[in-house]
Amino acid sequence: MSLEFSKITEQVYKMGAMVEKLDFDLREYLQIAKERFHAASDLDLAHERITLVRQTDMSGYRGAAPLDPPYSQPINFIVPPPPTPARVTVLAADGSQIYPDEHAPVHYYLINVGLFIYHHGHDQLPEQITIPTLAFHKDHVHDKSGQLVSNRTVDARRTVAEMRALGEKAWELKNRATCPIIALYDNQLMFWTDADVVEGGQLMKDYRAALQQLYDVQANGIRTTLAGYIDSPIRSRVVLRLLHLLSFANAAEVHEHKREIEIGGDLEGLRDVQLFRSVLRPGERSAIMAQNSPRNLAYKEHNPSHEIAFFYLKSGTATHNHVARVDIPLWVARDKQAVDDLHAMLLAQATMQGRNPYPYALTRADELAYVSGKDKAKLDEMVHLELRRKGIDPIWYNPKARGKELARSTSQPYDMDTKLR
Repeated sequence: MSLEFSKITEQVYKMGAMVEKLDFDLREYLQIAKERFHAASDLDLAHERITLVRQTDMSGYRGAAPLDPPYSQPINFIVPPPPTPARVTVLAADGSQIYPDEHAPVHYYLINVGLFIYHHGHDQLPEQITIPTLAFHKDHVHDKSGQLVSNRTVDARRTVAEMRALGEKAWELKNRATCPIIALYDNQLMFWTDADVVEGGQLMKDYRAALQQLYDVQANGIRTTLAGYIDSPIRSRVVLRLLHLLSFANAAEVHEHKREIEIGGDLEGLRDVQLFRSVLRPGERSAIMAQNSPRNLAYKEHNPSHEIAFFYLKSGTATHNHVARVDIPLWVARDKQAVDDLHAMLLAQATMQGRNPYPYALTRADELAYVSGKDKAKLDEMVHLELRRKGIDPIWYNPKARGKELARSTSQPYDMDTKLR
């Protein structure tokens, strides 16, 4: 039975009445942010303030910071669209997964990585690669206490698999590549594992090894640009926090407002993306900055070239545009030509889908990686058939799950039944 919308109509009306009484008007805050942004041209002041909040008694600042000299740019620096490079090989990776099921007769999970290779400026068709990995060994699917690994663990392993696929493909191309490589990853680059992730320490090592492999491709003279594309950076307030920090008159005021600085500033409800949606025109990007955080410091201490920087980019046209955040490692941020090529190629890729300003290669990588419900059902069927071939009769469904499927399915239940007999 479907949802009876007639019974919730009145509740929707009440919700609308409540929303009317809430203050969603951020125009005043946005105006303050824009004034601070346009005034943020003093790079020496920005470095001075970042040095101040990095002291032991002011270590709670989690905002943006300019890069270290000589690579730093003024906070209000805006870069127009650069020329599109003549030839570039674009690698794009994305992943999908099937999580382990406690009720399944055999515990397993699946990670499927899609890798799409686009040859910009070449007379060569794109390449499509899928890398499915089925994990079924008890040591891989269970933790040390015998419990199924968490979904967060599978997600972390998928992230590493995606970055490893980019690194290995770039390494494979290094001896025959004749143009720069741009490797696109569909997420933020600052990967981190929490305590509930099984073998999180090893996953961090594997991830950093993949970053290093991408960096090492350049040893053959092939410029290799890695970027993490965050299409919806709706939570990020790091630039707003920096603008708030710069709004204080002196160091004494900074110390006086220490708690306010730690919790994020005074522009409640506003986000970076709203600021850059207002100050950037289509095709432009912001200055390159880094996030001041313990996690990014750990990346920097492991390898200075692995510190994660970022910029905001407005792609699309005057009528259909979008602001995304682009993460880049410091080895890319230090290379002006690499950043210009990345900037231009992201704009070019974002125009290939008409009114949808999203990189074409990442869309195709997602299509390759996607595992549908039908795919999962087929894989379950393959697993059960293999069990039966080994003389094991799996229980296809517990009664509750079977009842749900019959109630929700649009197919006749005997269709599956006749196939099984």
